[in-house]
Amino acid sequence: TDLRTECGMGYRARYITETMDILQSLGGEDYLHSLRKETDASEVQEKLIQFCGVGRKVADCVALFSLRQGDAIPVDVHVWNIARRDYDTEQSLKEVKSLTPTIYDQVGDLFRSRFKQKPGWAHSLLFIAELPSFRPVLPKDVVEEMDKFVETEKERKKGKQSSKAK
Repeated sequence: TDLRTECGMGYRARYITETMDILQSLGGEDYLHSLRKETDASEVQEKLIQFCGVGRKVADCVALFSLRQGDAIPVDVHVWNIARRDYDTEQSLKEVKSLTPTIYDQVGDLFRSRFKQKPGWAHSLLFIAELPSFRPVLPKDVVEEMDKFVETEKERKKGKQSSKAK
């Protein structure tokens, strides 16, 4: 089967075949199962980015959604904005212009410090809740609770800012 045309993979076809070759050389399915036993999400990320076409965000998505790495935080511009808006009490992300590797780590650390248990899943729920198309299908009490949480976080942030100003 021609992955490029018959399967509609386009430029990704090369990544898929190269990834399969690397994966087979590492032990195939057994290698992937071994990653589930890792206790450090950053080590899993490092092992996944060796595959062609896999960057930090994709590696963290795979780690979180498939390899039981609850501390993995896939960071993109939307997650960066959530962190900047709701959790950056020190305002360290306020003037940042791009999502560098250092900022990627900092955003992940904000989620891990705020949500001690399963921060990756908290990240996912917050990400989904931001999607306008998703909010109407949420139960009303969940939407109200989310809105209340956002307001509480804003008030907490204001309180910290005003105490710093004094």
